[in-house]
Amino acid sequence: MIDVRDNNLSTGEQKTPEVITITMVLEDLDKGIDRTGIKTKYNLDSWEIKQMFDHPKLKGKKAKKIRRLSFNFVDDTVLPGQIDLEDAIETENQSMKDVMIDEMNGRKTMDAQDQIIEIEDQADDWSNERQY
Repeated sequence: MIDVRDNNLSTGEQKTPEVITITMVLEDLDKGIDRTGIKTKYNLDSWEIKQMFDHPKLKGKKAKKIRRLSFNFVDDTVLPGQIDLEDAIETENQSMKDVMIDEMNGRKTMDAQDQIIEIEDQADDWSNERQY
């Protein structure tokens, strides 16, 4: 979440964040937002953008060029109802996790039952010692 400070809110301008991190700027660049877009997004002045991009970790960084196809590209080699290898592996991993969870829960139940039996045995031993 971005913390913001009020900058001329009475004039209807956008808010400038209190803190802008290098990570935030790098994420914007990866999303294809260029310097002008970042300037608009964070309501910054030109000199602020220039100073930000003088930082060694941002120096020379440019917005990632995002190309979108002008059509829907569909993989028609997979038959309906067919799962691919990655889906099969994910399903198997989930099954194994479920089995492990069931096993752990079963062991916890058995451990609890063993503790109850042990306590009952100790109580019986104690009562037998007191009868003499």
